[in-house]
Amino acid sequence: MHGLIAHSGPEVSTARAALAALSGHRIDSVTSTNERTTIAVIGQGDVATLRRDANRAVAYYGSAASRCSSSVEQLLDGDPDDVVAVGFDSNGHLVAAAGRGSHRLFVHRTQDGGTWVSTSLYLLRRAVPGLALDRSYEDFLLGFGFVPDPHSMYRAVEVFKAGTRLAATGDTETVSAITYPANMSTNRDDIITALHASLVDTISEQAASHRRHAVLLGGFDSALVAAILVGLGHEVETYTFRFADPTYVQRNVDALVRHLGITHHWVDFDSSVIASNLHRFAGTFTQPGSQPHYQIHTLHAARQIAADGHTQIFTGDGCDAIFLGYPTVSRRAAISAATKRMPSSLTRLAIGALSSAPIERRLGHVARMARGTLRNRLLDDTVGAHLPTQVFDAAALARLRTDAAPAQAENVLAIRTRLATGLDHLNRTQLAFNGNGLNGQSKVKVDGAVAATGVAQASPFMHSRLRTFVSGIPFEFLRSSGSSASSAGKEILVDTVRRHGLLPDVIIDQPKQSPSDSPVDGWYMHELRDQILDQLTDLPFAWNRRYVEGLLAPKAAESWYRNKVSLSHHTMQVIGLLASYAAFNRSVE
Repeated sequence: MHGLIAHSGPEVSTARAALAALSGHRIDSVTSTNERTTIAVIGQGDVATLRRDANRAVAYYGSAASRCSSSVEQLLDGDPDDVVAVGFDSNGHLVAAAGRGSHRLFVHRTQDGGTWVSTSLYLLRRAVPGLALDRSYEDFLLGFGFVPDPHSMYRAVEVFKAGTRLAATGDTETVSAITYPANMSTNRDDIITALHASLVDTISEQAASHRRHAVLLGGFDSALVAAILVGLGHEVETYTFRFADPTYVQRNVDALVRHLGITHHWVDFDSSVIASNLHRFAGTFTQPGSQPHYQIHTLHAARQIAADGHTQIFTGDGCDAIFLGYPTVSRRAAISAATKRMPSSLTRLAIGALSSAPIERRLGHVARMARGTLRNRLLDDTVGAHLPTQVFDAAALARLRTDAAPAQAENVLAIRTRLATGLDHLNRTQLAFNGNGLNGQSKVKVDGAVAATGVAQASPFMHSRLRTFVSGIPFEFLRSSGSSASSAGKEILVDTVRRHGLLPDVIIDQPKQSPSDSPVDGWYMHELRDQILDQLTDLPFAWNRRYVEGLLAPKAAESWYRNKVSLSHHTMQVIGLLASYAAFNRSVE
């Protein structure tokens, strides 16, 4: 485990006892001269560093920790985004700051006036026994797979707002980020030239002094990153998930490896990898989700990469989001627009029919997704087109939970409306991509893998330089008016790659494969079925076993959707969400 945990307050013995409870971890700690504040760095290495002088200290954590140089007084000002930090000044006052990248800080304030800050909910639970699961956002969590900020999985624990700093005075300040220009041109050739330069500059900056890199290789996006690194003269080794069923294995890997002249490694998966990591999910990750296998895939690969001696991983994460490239999200936007033509009375009639128990029992995911899509039709245009369809809606939750539902801090519609506020200027495709990214599953994946292995991860498409530049590219250069909803999108990026000869056509033109593609549905239904049912006993509510067994049962409609419609061959989001949620209610091991 790698990370930071800090305590500030009157009870010095509390912090010392908590650190003692973290036995088994490599710890470097420092306490202010007045013994008010204690900071502990867990793991250390490139992703966790501690700097101290006679009466000040600052600790940085994250994929960019080794490149930080800010002072305690201006913590994270001018530092890279992908880092968080804690420190204390000469008076022993706690200072904390969160960047805008994949890593988060969690804050817990105690009744005795103390403050805990941690990068890990697991470490925080170890240090502060008795933290209870917060069920006041359970309906929304089981609907959309995340808890809205600033709330976390536990009561009285909040997520520190990205891009802010808790100053020694107790005031909240905005971290001064490094600023980059957005594209201002409407000339396609000029944009291609500038986009290529921005890509190369970003990857070169992220590589820093490293000259040997692992690239988590999937499709076009990560292949492009590998190609640019090779073009910079760096040593690259690629890693790709491999399953016994070739249906789920990335195509054309050998062609890319030959083209770039690099070494490739396969990362083998079977159901046992999912089983062991799903049980311990809350010990690594900070949030449940409907596709926990997606995070586990990366975690397993990162462990193999760490064992091979690498200290940095590059990925293609975030490319589809900024270039509007994921066909499933674009298709959802198109379907959302199409349903607007349905009369409201007919829509309500269809929702009622699809909500019946016999229909859901027979159609499963298809029924839940269809009624969610239709229900969005009845909402405000911006709200309805924003978030993906619900995993568990009210009808499904009523069948799942057999005891009284917990009081909710806000109803689901109120949260959805709040999250969509100020987005009226976006078109349906942009809205869908914005909403798709709110669950933070990619960031949760990176954060957990870095914490578990100590190996930094970077993607140029998550860097503010490239994201800012792309934000100024006209929409029609990303998805032209004549393109279909199922097209790969990111047209200007594809043109850039062709123009500069970065990848062979077989890689550029290959059909999109989902980054979460996996035979996990079959594992849930068969090899892992008994473990799933056992793991769900840790859920914070009594549940209908017959209903859950029905969720796990094979269905012709789900098989059709999995094999003919879904890019990720996945329909069991309900199971992944329940199993990962249950892990957060289990006692700390």
